[in-house]
Amino acid sequence: MGRGLKGLVKKGLGEMDFTAGGGVINWFPGHMAAATRAIRQRLKVSDLVIEVRDSRIPLSSANADLQPQLLSKRRVIALNKKDLANPNIMHKWVSYFDSCKQDCIHINSHSKSSVQKLLELVELKLKEAISREPTLLVMVVGVPNVGKSALINSIHQIALSRYPAPDKLKRATVGPLPGVTQDIAGYKIAHQPSIYVLDTPGVLVPSIPDIETGLKLALAGSVKDSVVGEERIAQYLLAVLNLRGTPLRPPLEALEQQENGRDPV
Repeated sequence: MGRGLKGLVKKGLGEMDFTAGGGVINWFPGHMAAATRAIRQRLKVSDLVIEVRDSRIPLSSANADLQPQLLSKRRVIALNKKDLANPNIMHKWVSYFDSCKQDCIHINSHSKSSVQKLLELVELKLKEAISREPTLLVMVVGVPNVGKSALINSIHQIALSRYPAPDKLKRATVGPLPGVTQDIAGYKIAHQPSIYVLDTPGVLVPSIPDIETGLKLALAGSVKDSVVGEERIAQYLLAVLNLRGTPLRPPLEALEQQENGRDPV
């Protein structure tokens, strides 16, 4: 996002008293606090983490509080909802994460072939551990509404075709609103070695101090509209659309380009 847009956004947000009272967005229901504690404990014993982010906002859709712990784990960043993202920008994000020495792949959690490529990368990352561990634990984490549960369901379907089980595996609950999954559930997806995938609730940081990050998350559906205010979200979106002349889709990728001074484009 250029300086003109940044200035326009900050001016508009200032007029709406967005910064009054401190933190920009404070949406941290009780289940999120409990889930964050549980996730931290299970991360300690996980062999690999799939961190699901939104392809349109790969930086803003990261949970900043979990990043220090995730950096110490084997990790694959799955940029989900690639069908909604700008195809001209996606490969540049992969290059950006490659420069950070971080495995990254764009996926569509509803596409079997797309999820299959993710699993192949996961298996490659676990190759060394598979040779010495009889049981492996893969944890799926991410902020609300990035598509974790849909990904889990697709993984189940692939696992069932590979390793037929006598009992039907439970499907993860999927919904259009953030906060649908509120428990940590484990699912066995492979035998010899046994590989378990943990689906976790979407969790945010207790407070999002950056105005634009909060609005990007709201536009992507990771924060409930009512928390931010529909009018504020609409005003922010219209400011971006008017400046960029984009008539249809919200240009979230363009908003993301300037975040933290990092611009892959």
